[in-house]
Amino acid sequence: MPTSAVDPSVLAHCVAIVVAKNEKDGEALMRLAERLRFGKMIAYTPALKPDVFSHRLVFFLVHFDFDDAARKQMLNSLRHSGSVSLCYAPVVIFLRDASVEQVRSCIEMGFDDVLNVPAEGPDIAMRLASQIGREQLYIETRNYIGPDRHRMDHIEPTPRTRQAEEPHARLIILRTVQDGVHIVRREGERKLH
Repeated sequence: MPTSAVDPSVLAHCVAIVVAKNEKDGEALMRLAERLRFGKMIAYTPALKPDVFSHRLVFFLVHFDFDDAARKQMLNSLRHSGSVSLCYAPVVIFLRDASVEQVRSCIEMGFDDVLNVPAEGPDIAMRLASQIGREQLYIETRNYIGPDRHRMDHIEPTPRTRQAEEPHARLIILRTVQDGVHIVRREGERKLH
């Protein structure tokens, strides 16, 4: 997969969609997105449509104050939004002083990245920018759409949520600020839902 240098200034060409349970938490994530220099910040609503953006590439920034059931439901809703630009947009959750197990749980759910705050702004910007301009491998099963989690194998020999024998498709996703989200290649089974 081709790689290019990570440039955090690319976030200026992206929209941060903030997902929080209340206005106070949403404002905190909005301030963070502003410090990270996103081009635009908006609050998430279930009626969100991609045609309202002046930017082609969006990020979902999720506040930590959701329980696991709500996180799973939110990811399912976002990943089945019907729009390629939203369905395969990076979904990043910000946890506060999380344990390794909490981080692992969010990774297994299908978040594109899990950031443990407090963290330095430049480090966060670099992590987010690494989602752009590089091919990303996504797996699509009956119950999961998200980044490939084979890298979890070195942490835990048999991840709880991945079953090798389950029918799945492999999708190579490329996100660029010029073209938004593009499915470069699809291999395997089609969507089963």
